[in-house]
Amino acid sequence: MSDTSGMADKAKDYAQDNPEKVDQGKDKAKDALDGHKDGDQK
Repeated sequence: MSDTSGMADKAKDYAQDNPEKVDQGKDKAKDALDGHKDGDQK
C-alpha cells in the first residue's frame, strides 16, 4: 500500500510543479468525453 501512497505523492508534486500540463490534460479529457457523447447522439 505504501507504493500507491508514494505514487500519489509524486503525482501531487508533479501537478503542483506543472499546472499548465494538468490544465491541458483536463481539457483533453473533457474533449474526449464530449466527443464520445456527440457520437452517441448521432
